Amino acid sequence: MEALLEKEADVESWNDERMDELSRRVERSATKEELAAAREEIGRHFGLVYKNFESVEKQFGRLNDRIDRFGYAMIFFAFSLSAAVITKLASG
Repeated sequence: MEALLEKEADVESWNDERMDELSRRVERSATKEELAAAREEIGRHFGLVYKNFESVEKQFGRLNDRIDRFGYAMIFFAFSLSAAVITKLASG
């Protein structure tokens, strides 16, 4: 069949064998109903994927909030430690 497809541009006439091959290919092609059903199923699957992405996005948001709080705690700790060291050095 591949050979027929490659030769298709060069051959100007259609013989019985090529017509039979074309007929078999057309019969194997999907109907409009099958394509519509496939599109609907793909749409359902993409809906699930989008729902999962929303869940992941929420989890990353929570993780981002935790990292921010940890960063603020580290800054507060560094400031407190610096203030204690400066106070100790100043008091002698």
